[in-house]
Amino acid sequence: MKLQYKLDSVEPPCGQANHFLDEGTNQLKYEYNGLTIISIQLPGEGNQYYRRVSDGNLQTHPFIQQLYLAFDEPQTVRVRFELSRDAINMRPRRAGDGEAILGQSGRPTLYGANGLYDVLLDLLIDWHGAEWQWVHDRIQTTEDGNSFAEIDVRVGTTPWVINLRMQYYRKHLNFTYHKPWEWRPDLKPVAGWCSWEAYRFDIREEHVIDAARFVSEHFKAYGLEYVQLDDGYQLPLVPPEATGIVADAWLTTNEKFPSGHAGLVSGIKAYGLQPGIWTNAVVTNPDFASSGNACIKDADGSPIKGKWIQYVLDCSPETLAKHVAPYYRGLRDAGYTYFKTDAIRHLIFDGLHEAVRAGLITNDEAQAKFRAFLECAKEHIGEDAYLLSCWGVLSEAVGLADACRVATDSSPSWPAIRMQLVETARWFHTHRILYLNDPDHVCVRAPLEWAKSVISLVSLTGGLLMISDKPEHYNDERISMIQRNLPPLQTVTAETGALDLIMPAFAWTNAKENADDLDKMDQHPFTTLWAIHIQTDDRNWCVASRFATEALQASSVEMEKLGLDPDREYAVFDFWQKQYLGRYTVSIPCRELEVGSCQLLAVRPVIGRPMLMASSRHVSMDAVSVKAEQWLNDELTLKLKGVSGTAEDYWVYVPNGFVVADQSAAGARSQITPEGETLRLTVHFDEEEVQVKLAFTEPTA
Repeated sequence: MKLQYKLDSVEPPCGQANHFLDEGTNQLKYEYNGLTIISIQLPGEGNQYYRRVSDGNLQTHPFIQQLYLAFDEPQTVRVRFELSRDAINMRPRRAGDGEAILGQSGRPTLYGANGLYDVLLDLLIDWHGAEWQWVHDRIQTTEDGNSFAEIDVRVGTTPWVINLRMQYYRKHLNFTYHKPWEWRPDLKPVAGWCSWEAYRFDIREEHVIDAARFVSEHFKAYGLEYVQLDDGYQLPLVPPEATGIVADAWLTTNEKFPSGHAGLVSGIKAYGLQPGIWTNAVVTNPDFASSGNACIKDADGSPIKGKWIQYVLDCSPETLAKHVAPYYRGLRDAGYTYFKTDAIRHLIFDGLHEAVRAGLITNDEAQAKFRAFLECAKEHIGEDAYLLSCWGVLSEAVGLADACRVATDSSPSWPAIRMQLVETARWFHTHRILYLNDPDHVCVRAPLEWAKSVISLVSLTGGLLMISDKPEHYNDERISMIQRNLPPLQTVTAETGALDLIMPAFAWTNAKENADDLDKMDQHPFTTLWAIHIQTDDRNWCVASRFATEALQASSVEMEKLGLDPDREYAVFDFWQKQYLGRYTVSIPCRELEVGSCQLLAVRPVIGRPMLMASSRHVSMDAVSVKAEQWLNDELTLKLKGVSGTAEDYWVYVPNGFVVADQSAAGARSQITPEGETLRLTVHFDEEEVQVKLAFTEPTA
């Protein structure tokens, strides 16, 4: 079901936040768009230096306002930021080599992440030049539903600087169509099965229904929702007749699909899944292109052609209404709820741009025509349907598409999988801000360690997770691996900045099929280290992840590089090895990784009493099956949601001196096995929702 957002529909100004001094409270305040976005509690004595009115405005477009604060003597001041209901912590730069790429599920505040981003206002605030720390471990909510966060800052004679960048993604990063005050994409987790890499053009109706049966049996209960039919069902010529319409090729299936769309949709829905469909922007019938007015023609009256796209629709209102709207509307009426619209990259780059080069249309006209095609698709599938723009990051899709494929076609080969890992990293600053990022389908039949790496990264980062293999490729080990990654998290980027243009894009690089004999890196280059910070009502932890796009030596990962306070002590657990690694401060020792392999570590602050450490259920360890964790009167209570008839392991960290005195379970059977500083709690789910209690005796003085 689509996540709903109540939006203001009023564009926030690209203008300054105005200051005023509240003499009653001695607070310096800055107001913007009806909110007091910054309040600084000034000390009662000494001189204070700060920006007034428009003094700190650096440039008009894109608009930047810089504030500063300084004192004659060092003072610690509390600063409060109040933003809209959808605001998150954001590091105002991308990760460098040796640093983790930061993501977040929930709204945690991250050590050293010196920025806040208001999603609905598209406002980035960042600060520099003084020591500071968060007051709370998460962003708070006011009584009227707004967000607020507080920091304590040590300010002295060197000015502490605050930057305000209004309409940050829209103006500063130049995503012109990003208007979150008017529209937000569907941010739900998305998982499904896609036919393309499993069968390619050999796909048949019975393959789709068999796949629906299989994934329903093995993965539906874990969070898989869609079965998406890809290329191979449509008629071979688009449109089939010179005097026909483009929609005819898509609404009429070929001989491999005798039951038509009605049979496919009903067959998929019979297994409790949602049907998805692929379409393409191509025109392949030369007689249609030559005889009518729907395609762009050169000065001699011949239709222009582009690679991959063939003939180019002119995307005029009349053409879209006659040829494009009917197939999107028709497929929606057939019952499809997920739409992958493909080759639109080639419509703009290889089609409309060819018309620009030929002097037939202008650059602005090409952009407007391309946007009109996407607007037509969005309008006629309806607001409740899910739209994937495919492939490549196409700025015109922003504000229309729920997801955007950020990588080229994948496959079970290492070069293709490495490309997925790299592009997920490169484009992560757009993730769940502009749309959901899609690194293309995951081929689980790849060598196990490679498949484990890519599916783990997609799940942890909350990308669009589509698997694409024949059911016979899913043995027990791979079935379990897929289940451990369902559903993907609702992770949002926790860092932003300019696009990385140094690494080769969409490149199948290091194309050694066996992925060996590469020198091991003694540091973590960009793409290899991630930190996904997870915050629930009662827990905060980090999943520190290493992905060997290059071979990685055994090394220590600094807490600070993960967005963690290096002065705290953390308990660490390795998910895939099902091993507790110990307690650490400052840094975590990590094992060597061969190319294509990964390591996922749960890192949770030690709090001096028994606490949940990790689980076998999900790579997040565990933001999925653990609905609540409570410590009261020396009793640890876990409220869990699992798949009835299955068993999962939960590891509980137990400080020295605590001893289990009793255990009980409602809706499940449980057993405990001591394992050093942890105990392994095995829960057999007799029901979907269960509760497990562990009573402890405390250490004596």
